[in-house]
This record gives sequence, structure tokens and C-alpha cells, in this order.
Amino acid sequence: MTYTTSQPDTTSKVLTDPDLEDEQGLTEVAPPEEADLMASDDDDLIAGVTVGVSQTKTRRTTDLVRLYLQEIGRVRLLQRDEEVSEAQHVQRYMEMIELRDSTGEQSGGVLEVYARLMRTRDRLTSHLGYRPSLEKWAKESDVLLADLKPTLMEGKRVWAELAGITTDELDIVIREGVRAKEHMIKANLRLVVSVAKKYQNRGLELLDLIQEGTLGLERAVEKFDPTKGYRFSTYAYWWIRQGITRAIATQSRTIRLPVHITEKLNKIKKAQRKLSQEKGHTPSLEDIARELKMEPEQVREVLVRVPRSVSLDTKVGKERDTELGELLETDSISPEELMMRESLRRDLKQLMSELTDRERDVIHLRFGLKDGTPYSLAEIGRTLELSRERVRQIESKALQKLRQPKRRNRVRDYLEALG
Repeated sequence: MTYTTSQPDTTSKVLTDPDLEDEQGLTEVAPPEEADLMASDDDDLIAGVTVGVSQTKTRRTTDLVRLYLQEIGRVRLLQRDEEVSEAQHVQRYMEMIELRDSTGEQSGGVLEVYARLMRTRDRLTSHLGYRPSLEKWAKESDVLLADLKPTLMEGKRVWAELAGITTDELDIVIREGVRAKEHMIKANLRLVVSVAKKYQNRGLELLDLIQEGTLGLERAVEKFDPTKGYRFSTYAYWWIRQGITRAIATQSRTIRLPVHITEKLNKIKKAQRKLSQEKGHTPSLEDIARELKMEPEQVREVLVRVPRSVSLDTKVGKERDTELGELLETDSISPEELMMRESLRRDLKQLMSELTDRERDVIHLRFGLKDGTPYSLAEIGRTLELSRERVRQIESKALQKLRQPKRRNRVRDYLEALG
């Protein structure tokens, strides 16, 4: 984890540091014991809300939190068997959505249009707070109103046929999946409040923390695999914390670089990664300058604008006898992180299965996914008996597939947290 100050850094640190703007003050908090969560009442959960804010603001925030807790408290926590049953409905529903979207992207046609229409409807529903009218739906989707219903009917028919079920059965899967997803979210909102309370006074109001944590909870519901044997609350805690800490890091950084500096910095980092892969070692400042057709001094001027990272060896405390690293989370992997890594491996395997055999081989070798060693285009070409240019073309096509939003979003949250 990186902590920043306003002092300039040396160029070498920037070139080797993968994250230029990291979380600040976001040391990990332990997940609440489920028994404690079940036993806690509304007053327990809002305790501590009053720290560090004005009395009027405190009263207003406390009242809002109390009302919110009264609302979510009407839904009891799920028993283990209920949890598994509801998660299975959600899993089946998410499998259908994945089938619809991935097939639509690959084959095009009416299923692609149908998937786009449904995503537009979901976006409008989220924005408006209610289902849009057919007229607004058609307008936002850039389709004729007269074509909307026939397209929806045909798209659902193709979708059901692809899944090997009837449209009536598909409707049941969707209805039960949506219902189960909402039920699991509502039944675990108290967990969100419990985690959010631990991150107060770090730049965001408690209600904002709850909102961000709820988005993390939704991701947990969508990705939870009940066959793995662990409780949902343990799995969800990681996603809730991830949503909250990312929001704090994004919205409360102490230093923001100008846009033009950020753009140049991104180009420098990209060139550094490219040259590292080609040469097998960290390139010098002069190497990067040549690659970008810039003067070395211009590159240096950009790099010194980056906030300096504070070493974890820095002595802190009154007696200066404690290292900063000792106060932060350790390198040991928690049970929650082990679950995430397992889930990431599963999603990556699914993601790679959507490439051709040749594309998969190139990506594995290029990024060191087999033995941890990334290979150059020329080395891959010799291994696969292909020209360097052909390897580059295959890599480019594979990356284009993987960068499609639907595919990229599957692993984005993992990488931001585990990276």
C-alpha cells in the first residue's frame, strides 16, 4: 500500500511503482463476527456516528441512519440452507445473462440487439428509479417504437432456444433470479452498515460509505458460488470493503495531478512496460525518451511532478522506534483474499476460454501466465513457429476481445484490489 506526500519523487521510483495514486489510510479492518452482527441492534450499529462532525449534522445523519436501519431491519438474516437456495437462483440467472451477452457479442444479429436493449432498460431504470415507458426506452435505444416489441419477443425466443429451455422457463429463471438477488442484498445490508461504520472520518459521509458498500454487496451476490462451502457473509465482506476503500481512495486523495501531466505520465508508464517486456530489464530514462521521441529532460520534468511515496521503513511514533510497515496490513493472505484469488482464477479461466487456442497460447506466453515469465514477440514466434508480425497481430486481436467492457469488467474489481 502506498502513502503519498506533496514532495517530488525520484524518477526511478515512478518507473517501477505500478500505482501512482493509491489509497490513503485504508488499513484493513477485520470482518465482524456473524454472531455479533445478528445480536447487534440499531443503536449498536449507529454508535460512533457522532465522531468528528457538528452537532446539527450529527443529529441529521444519526436520524437518517436510524430510519435506514429500521427499514432494513425488517428483513431477517438468511439461514445457511436459505442462503444456498437463493444463491443458486442468482447463479442460474447470471449464467443466463452471461450466455445472452457473450453469444450476442460473438454472433451479432437479433440477440446482440436484444442484449443492448435490455442493458439500456436497466440503465434507465437505475437512473429514473422506475421502469421507463416504451417510448423513452425506444428513443434511448435508437430503435423505432414499432420495432421494439417484435425485437424483444424474437430476442427472447433466440435466447431461450440457445439455453435449451422454453421462453416461459426463461421467464421463471429471470424472475426468480432477480427476486433472489434482491432478497440476498436486503438480508445483508446490516453487514454493509457494520463495515461502513469502521471507515468513518476518512473523507466520506457514513451514508455515502453505505451506498458504496452496497454496490460491493451487489457484486458479491452476483459472483457468490454456494458450492464452495463458505458462508456468504464471509465472502461478501471482502467485496463490501473493496467498494468502500476504493471510493475513499478515489474521492479523498490529497494530491491530484493536472490532466496534461497525467496523460504524459500514462504514456511514459506505457512505454516503460513495453520496453521492459522487449529488453527484459527496466529501461533507462534515455531509453524511454527515445521511444516517445522526447528529450530526457522532458521526461524527467513529468516524473518529478508525481507525489513521493513514503517508505514503509520510515520511523514513526514519539520515540521513532516503530516502522510504518509494522502498523499496516501484512503480506499474509487472509481467508477472504484466498476466496477472491480462487474466484479470480475461475473467472480468468472462463475469460480465456473465449479466445481461440492460438490467441490463448500467445496471451499466456506474452504475459507470463504459464510460468511467470513474459516472453517477447520474437521469442513467442520461435516457440509457435510464427513470424514476429503474426504474433503481434494475434496478440492485438486477443487483447481487443478481452478489452470489451463486458469481459473486462469481470476481473476489474479483483485486479484493483489484489493488485
